[in-house]
Amino acid sequence: MSLSQIIAENKVISAEEEAALWKQFMEDPGNSEIRVRLVESYLLLVLKVANKLPFSIRQKIPVEELFGAGVIGLHEAISSFSEEKKVLFSTFAYKRIRGAIMDELRSQDHLTRTQRNYYKEICAAINRLTAQLSRPPTDAEIAEASGLTIAQVDKYIGIGSKTVSLDDEMEGGLSYQDLIVDSKAISPEEYAHQSLALERLRHHFRELEEREQKILFLRHYEEMSVKEIAKVLEISEGRISQIYQKIVLKLRALMNSV
Repeated sequence: MSLSQIIAENKVISAEEEAALWKQFMEDPGNSEIRVRLVESYLLLVLKVANKLPFSIRQKIPVEELFGAGVIGLHEAISSFSEEKKVLFSTFAYKRIRGAIMDELRSQDHLTRTQRNYYKEICAAINRLTAQLSRPPTDAEIAEASGLTIAQVDKYIGIGSKTVSLDDEMEGGLSYQDLIVDSKAISPEEYAHQSLALERLRHHFRELEEREQKILFLRHYEEMSVKEIAKVLEISEGRISQIYQKIVLKLRALMNSV
């Protein structure tokens, strides 16, 4: 069943129907038919959890893949839930579903410890310099602060851009793509918060170097692919990815420095 079919065919069941399903399951937990009906009734919850992840993660990992991991978490939640928990199943399952998705993301993070340490040091250097200088640091300044060459900085930023790091993605800092709002996946309060953040982000956009501004413009306003941008700027696709990741780190540091 595709995600579009799940959205079309699955409807929210009433409280009475939900209670009746759970009563049947508690009386006969080994009944696979009842379990399947329970799972199907909560598939929209799994989809909700997957869609609440930052856009930057959903761009790298297909929602279908995140959804599959979430369903595993749903099964685990159903198996371990009991009325003694004194909490709604949807609340209990939400954490299990999200945890299963996070486990899947961690399994796809293949940075070595050395690579991760260098990447974190570069991120820390960008944050420190941004706070000290009240502007985005230059490549030379980043390299000097992190004890690396400019080429090494580009290398480790490039490596970091090819993986999903939960430490980087899930902390309080916002990335440029995180603020491309999916209004169907968030609450009105979250939408308002992200809209205000986006206004601040537009202000910081003007502080970036001319080439960095151009890449963001081509990527998000002209909606060009990395391949198309590389052709326009006459540099490699890999280099575009490195610069783009550096832009994200700079913007995140600027957002956090306010």
